[in-house]
Amino acid sequence: MTATVTGRTVGEFVRGRAADLDRGLTDTRADIAEVGGRGLLAAGLGGSDIREIAGVIEEVAAESLAAGFSLWAQRMALEYVRRATGSVRERYLDELASGRQVGVTAMAAALKHLAGLGELPLHADEADDGRVSGPIAWASNVFRDSLIVFPFQGGDGQGRVGVVRADADGVEIRSAPELLALGATASTALAFDRVEVRDDQLVTADLPAFCATIRPVFLLLQTAFCTGVAGTSVREAGARLDGLGAQFRDEYRALDERHSSARQRLREYTADAHATPPADLIRLRLDAACTAVDATRLESTLRGGAGYALHCDTNRRFREAAFLPVQSPSEGQLRWELSQYD
Repeated sequence: MTATVTGRTVGEFVRGRAADLDRGLTDTRADIAEVGGRGLLAAGLGGSDIREIAGVIEEVAAESLAAGFSLWAQRMALEYVRRATGSVRERYLDELASGRQVGVTAMAAALKHLAGLGELPLHADEADDGRVSGPIAWASNVFRDSLIVFPFQGGDGQGRVGVVRADADGVEIRSAPELLALGATASTALAFDRVEVRDDQLVTADLPAFCATIRPVFLLLQTAFCTGVAGTSVREAGARLDGLGAQFRDEYRALDERHSSARQRLREYTADAHATPPADLIRLRLDAACTAVDATRLESTLRGGAGYALHCDTNRRFREAAFLPVQSPSEGQLRWELSQYD
């Protein structure tokens, strides 16, 4: 599962930018454009075999979780538009696939809503020509020229999905907070105030059916960026098991086995994403995120004081992975959903 191409690999391109991404000297748009320009963003689009794009995201996240995370968001926006009505596909599909148009996935609230854990925060007002208002608590890739894919409740109470540009009238991009890491992903909150969503901006009028089709890809590609960053930390930890590091050999072996198991399941499930039972998808996503957090902690422990320096790669991975337990679906949500299958 690698994205080897002629010349530099995608991973090598991202590696050269990782430090600047972490320091806020650049953002992830160039990484998205690089992957899109190589024709990799649309790999397997529309099918159930997503091994190639999972490999790309894993390779990118191994060098920078920020870039891997933004790439996941871009691919998900592409997945949504691929399943949209003809007018939305014709207008945006090629631009998203090339990386020329950056996509925002704001679908977390929909997945949470359909799990029975909350209401849709965006609502259309039929008395106001169906204009949409409400908050989006968190989204990434939010640049002024981005395309936002979002769920909302129609005037009839049914869930829908629409698209709108971030610079459209009524869309407010809130000031981005200072984050522990991942600042280059342009992650922030938004608010809609009477945003027009015409018929030709509608992705689907059947939110439950739509989310059922995209959720396997959503979770598996999130798993890919978890295994990517975890793999780098496992490898770095494995190089530091001499001297005092020998005290951690058992912990390292267990962690290495967990990472190998997650990667093996990822390869298996991405071969036919829609054939994987939901509980297995949830369990893998949870296992991969927990493994990434534990792997970056072990790497940091074995690196010692040098890994505490702010701009050290070890420190960066530790800070990046700290986001995974709260990234939607959060560790709490995943655990709750798994409990429903017990």
